Amino acid sequence: MSEKTVLISRNNKICTLTLNRPKVMNALNQDVSHELMDAFEQIGSDDAIQVIILQGSGGNFSTGADFSLFDKNHSVTEWLEGMRFLSRLVCKIREVPQPVIAKLNGAAYGGGSNLALAADFVIAAHDARFCENFVHIGTILDTGGTYFLPRLVGLVKAREIALLGEEITGKAAAAMGLIYKSVLSDELDNEVMTLAEKLAQKPLTAMALIKQGLETSYDNSLKEIMDWEAAHQAIMLQSPEHKAIVQMFLDVKKQRKEKEKK
Repeated sequence: MSEKTVLISRNNKICTLTLNRPKVMNALNQDVSHELMDAFEQIGSDDAIQVIILQGSGGNFSTGADFSLFDKNHSVTEWLEGMRFLSRLVCKIREVPQPVIAKLNGAAYGGGSNLALAADFVIAAHDARFCENFVHIGTILDTGGTYFLPRLVGLVKAREIALLGEEITGKAAAAMGLIYKSVLSDELDNEVMTLAEKLAQKPLTAMALIKQGLETSYDNSLKEIMDWEAAHQAIMLQSPEHKAIVQMFLDVKKQRKEKEKK
């Protein structure tokens, strides 16, 4: 039996997915795509999991498509089928209710870079290396890059990143708003876990709806967004989680007043 290309581990409410092809810098192939899809589908339906961490093994995140794929005589139809599956995977990552944190060490090239950008938060080591290297091999952006780049850094910077295809350090990526944060390499594990533990304390339903609202905001008018907010907020204000939090706040406030009277 072949070794799993995606490892799944769980620590209480936090689930970690590890790309497990270290000998090829976690290059993406059909096995990785399908195992990632299975993992996100499984985790997305598990209410006991609050946060997902996506990382690579062996000191790198992912260098994108496995070059051995280009050495095979795939037909246009076969490539289209594979790219459409990859598109569904990216959409699945964006649609899971749990916030997804991408943890980046080493290289995140091509599809690997954009796979990371599909996460809700990206935390990278200062010396991690991003690169949209598609132009160097005569292809266009994929794995959602055409969507993510202009939304994260604006069209001018997106053109620079995509058309020049130059390496960007984690520190530079954070400075331009491409990712959430960069830190020293020896602080990366702790920084990611601190964020994951913070998110794990938040109500999952609220996080899921906030994610959904933000994801669709560019596609809707202000009126449509306000209607969406009104409908969903009316439901959330009746949720057990909201009522419990409000009651806890009121209880604390009451206790403080009673202490002040003494």
